[in-house]
Amino acid sequence: MPYVLGVHLGATVTSAAIARRDGRQWVAPVPVSLNGGPGTRPVVPTVLCRVQDGSYLAGPAAQQRETTHHEWVARGFTRFVGEDLPLLIGSEFVPAEQLAATMVEWVADHVAHQQGHPPEHIAVAHPATWGAHRTAALHQALARLGLTDVTMLPEPLAVALDYGNKQQVEQQNAIAVGNIGGSGLDATVLRCRDFGFEIVGQPLDSPYPSGQDLDDVVFGLVREQFAEQINALDPTDRAHRTALANLRAECARAKEVLSYHPGVQIRVDIPGLRTEYSLSRFRYEQAVRPHLERVPGLIQQSLQSAGLSTEDVSAVVLAGGTARTPLLRQLVADRLGATPQVDAAPELVAATGAAQAAVRVLSADTDKAESAAETRLIMAVDDDQSDFPAEEPATAPPPPIEVEPAPLEPPDEERAKRMKTIKIVAAVVLILGGVILTFLWPNASVSGVFGALHTMLRS
Repeated sequence: MPYVLGVHLGATVTSAAIARRDGRQWVAPVPVSLNGGPGTRPVVPTVLCRVQDGSYLAGPAAQQRETTHHEWVARGFTRFVGEDLPLLIGSEFVPAEQLAATMVEWVADHVAHQQGHPPEHIAVAHPATWGAHRTAALHQALARLGLTDVTMLPEPLAVALDYGNKQQVEQQNAIAVGNIGGSGLDATVLRCRDFGFEIVGQPLDSPYPSGQDLDDVVFGLVREQFAEQINALDPTDRAHRTALANLRAECARAKEVLSYHPGVQIRVDIPGLRTEYSLSRFRYEQAVRPHLERVPGLIQQSLQSAGLSTEDVSAVVLAGGTARTPLLRQLVADRLGATPQVDAAPELVAATGAAQAAVRVLSADTDKAESAAETRLIMAVDDDQSDFPAEEPATAPPPPIEVEPAPLEPPDEERAKRMKTIKIVAAVVLILGGVILTFLWPNASVSGVFGALHTMLRS
């Protein structure tokens, strides 16, 4: 069955969604797992690892190499797309847009393997603050990999499309989108139009808070409890580095669990220590509150940038995995006076919104093709005169009509050139005549002859 692919290329994680076409109708987009198995997390780390043959591993496979071959691993490259300075991967410098395009290609290949064939179109949701230069750089890098049917759209626009596909948004109504990603926060105001949504004002972004900041808070609490054992780890030892990376991953998992559970047990498995650390939601929210309080403030600034207030928007939509945090929803509601809308899977809404954008692109192309086909059909019907009796053919073709071209007056400029030539010829003749008369009749007035000549030339 034909399908389109939406990809959310996040700074720390990447997700995907597809929308299938059933005849002339498109089915609502659904997320697809990039981990390859049922029950696994649908998102994968935005991480690449270059191998010996020049190809790349991506996602979990690349992340596993980080502790053993960290010099060949690339992460955080979406922040440097379009910049002149390439990134050092192993012994080679690689442009960041090439790495981003490789990540998108890996997602497209992975989904094509699942579905049995490639998508009809791909839409990529990118960071909100990317300009035309960065999107063009990624477009060119994708084209070099053979991916040409690609649409780019900012993350907040993808979030708005997903929200508009699930909730009714009246024309001209505005919504505010706050997206808390792994590497930062962005806030954008969008207005519903006939063709979808358009960004109003200036999208704002901040490196704080981010999902990684909250991971660091949880890791800090664990480190505070087991400072002696953790500080004793040797970062140059491969086993110690692996144990430390696993502990950080466990802290990230615990942060997600605390979004819907009052407490969590964090496994601490490092050399010299194997135990568990209990963390309650209350303790966690106390620690992360200073970070989360920045979110409603940035959303309010984006509203001011658009010349709007909280009363002027029909909804405040939160996206990103951190949007699940109950304290964040409470802070936004208290500060903005509106209960924020949070999807059941807020970390996937950008991917499903991108898939919705791909559907709109193909639908628009189909409408244009059908309109052109209808136009051709109308012209063909108009030209068909089979319902009328044919005229009797003439017995002999009429004689050709010869048209004698009418003489045209020369343009004024050409006429002036001709008159000047005539005057010069006449002057030469008069000069010669005057010389001859002077020799034949010495008493003739030469000045009279040349005076007449001068008068004629001036005329």
